[in-house]
Amino acid sequence: MATSHADILIEEICTHLEPFNATVDLSRYPGEHAEHASAVIGKVDTIKDFNSPIRSATRDYETIILQDVLHLHTFPLKLLQLVYRSLENSAEVIIIQSNGAIETSEIEALLEKAEFRAANTISDLIEGYDVIVAKKMHMWGNGL
Repeated sequence: MATSHADILIEEICTHLEPFNATVDLSRYPGEHAEHASAVIGKVDTIKDFNSPIRSATRDYETIILQDVLHLHTFPLKLLQLVYRSLENSAEVIIIQSNGAIETSEIEALLEKAEFRAANTISDLIEGYDVIVAKKMHMWGNGL
């Protein structure tokens, strides 16, 4: 998960994933971050600015969540391309953005350019936020 403000969402994710023995790696971009203590949290990286990418290896994650990062990042397309390479085959990216921070159609266009497929926008899942989910589909697009 990459975020510009670690908040209650991380707590909720960790609580949900605990029974599954999952791990959440956290990349914290500049912003206000609440501290979270959970056995689910693995590595925590501090990203120095919005020019920098997240740190990850190829095919390292099953899901990556970008929370209020994409609209602030200097190179949003490059960030999404890195996310694409960091995901396992048939994995997904979840983008959570404050309503109005960036048009959802613009996010969906960026996802398409980065080779993500089946983008869906959910506007009423989290109050005040748009949630956009897209898939990296094995053997589609770059097929990495």
